[in-house]
Amino acid sequence: MISNLSVVVPVYNVEQYLPRCLDSLLSQTRQPEEIILVDDGSTDGSGAICDEYERKHNIVIAIHQTNQGLSAARNAGIDAARFDRITFVDSDDYIEPSMYADLLEIMDREEADIAVGGFWTEKEQGEKYHRQQTPV
Repeated sequence: MISNLSVVVPVYNVEQYLPRCLDSLLSQTRQPEEIILVDDGSTDGSGAICDEYERKHNIVIAIHQTNQGLSAARNAGIDAARFDRITFVDSDDYIEPSMYADLLEIMDREEADIAVGGFWTEKEQGEKYHRQQTPV
């Protein structure tokens, strides 16, 4: 079963991290159909980065709103999503290149409605030091 995938990224004052996050989403082996960036009233250059990625990539959608908090930003992304599977990525994180391919394959095989992946904690210098796994 091939499922369409919407990615929602709440954005607030993360200009230092946002390009790496977005580049990781755009370089997926199984690319999502849309990436929805919800700029929640950023006061740094994050909003401009959202607009730049929207101009350069036809699957990126930038939404700008006054600051309402993380939940409101996620909800705005859900409201804008056009596809049946929705995933969230924090704007100061990045994901492995095969994450969506792997999760969607498992979901389809197991006929699951939800999937949760593990994660690594990383120091500022890039050293990964703690892997957190979740049961399948």
